Amino acid sequence: MQSTGVYNIRNFGAIGDGVSLDTAAIQRAIDACAEAGGGTALVPPGTWLTGTIYLKSHVNLHLMAGARLLGSSRREDYNPDDVFPENPVFSRENVTGAHLIIAYQADHVSITGEGTVDGNSAAFFEPLPPEEDSASYRSKHRNYAVREWRPGQMILFCRCTNVSVRDVSLINAPYWTLLLLGCTVARIRGVRVDNPPATPNGDGIDIDCCRQVAVSDCIVNSGDDAITLRAANKLLGEHAQPCSDVTVTNCVLSTPCNAIRIGVGDGEIRDCTFSNLVIRDSRTGINIVSAYSERSAHGAIIEDIRLANIVMDVVMPMNIILGVHAKPPAALRRISLSHITATTWQGGYIGGNPGLRAEEISLTDVQLRLIGDDVDSSFDGSQPRPTGALSVPLGLFIREVNRLRIEGLRVNATEAGGKWRSALQISACDDVAVNEPDVVGGLPWLRD
Repeated sequence: MQSTGVYNIRNFGAIGDGVSLDTAAIQRAIDACAEAGGGTALVPPGTWLTGTIYLKSHVNLHLMAGARLLGSSRREDYNPDDVFPENPVFSRENVTGAHLIIAYQADHVSITGEGTVDGNSAAFFEPLPPEEDSASYRSKHRNYAVREWRPGQMILFCRCTNVSVRDVSLINAPYWTLLLLGCTVARIRGVRVDNPPATPNGDGIDIDCCRQVAVSDCIVNSGDDAITLRAANKLLGEHAQPCSDVTVTNCVLSTPCNAIRIGVGDGEIRDCTFSNLVIRDSRTGINIVSAYSERSAHGAIIEDIRLANIVMDVVMPMNIILGVHAKPPAALRRISLSHITATTWQGGYIGGNPGLRAEEISLTDVQLRLIGDDVDSSFDGSQPRPTGALSVPLGLFIREVNRLRIEGLRVNATEAGGKWRSALQISACDDVAVNEPDVVGGLPWLRD
């Protein structure tokens, strides 16, 4: 039908009035493009109501400025849960295995352009009363309730190679927004994610068991974790691989949950870096947990992770733990945090477990500004829940670590209330080297 390498969905029967279902026409354009050896499936300006569409190898789905793919509200317009063996379905979170865009075992596949993918989340949720529908990402009263059903991950790349997502806006996802599962070589650049704060499980970008991934220049406002690295290897079976060689840089993140989350599953997460990030109006800045719950067989091996040049304004700056359910071979080792500046209303926690310690943790040039009095003065050193929901009354509490290095820690407690107990406390750690912290505001630092 076309020989230019550009396949305009209008030429395949798409209407674009936001009412007519355009799924079949969009798919025809993608299929024709793939059959011709590849090219661009072009989505021009307009609102294109659609169910599941399947991307193919060597096809670029390009959304022009003013183009909006709008998710249908009807279950029959989406793929079945068993569309392929690795399809994730989390029924305990009241979610199906439906997706708006799927790429499965595709090579050189991309979504680009200045248009928008809109998951139409309001169609799946009950609204909250105005007084509970907060516009703040720092905290929320509660989540929207799911009406009858909702799709799963809005965009899913599964076992793909050479993936690219560039410049598009991804909004109103009813569940996670963008999931890469078992992919190799992927670039996510210039993407904007906007989900209402009350979206349950409304993650931004999830990278699960992927290798060689670069995320840059993104702005993520999510209802749950903003950017996550996962090791849920059971989904991939014999195709499982470590989540490794991932870089995340030059991004702005906001969330009522975790801005950076590393963990989940029983696989490996290693050789990853996060740098040059601004985390604003959020609950937890950095959350690293090996064993998230009792559903883990043992917890993930998390090693060789670097986090640098991060500015955050958060409730809790960091929650870096093995998790109480962790057991060998789970590990948390060689974690480096440097050049971190945080304004925080509660303290941070770093720790392993008796008999299974975190290893080789280093903090260099970390600045904490402690605000207010929203902490629990009765804190007994217990490990926070993986969600980070614990008000620690110390700038940093560190326990059960082998080989701990701290240099250039500065704590400003001039705006902290009377419930704060110390700027730093180190407990049950071995091979510790700490340069004297620079503390303003009268709080002590303790080591037992």
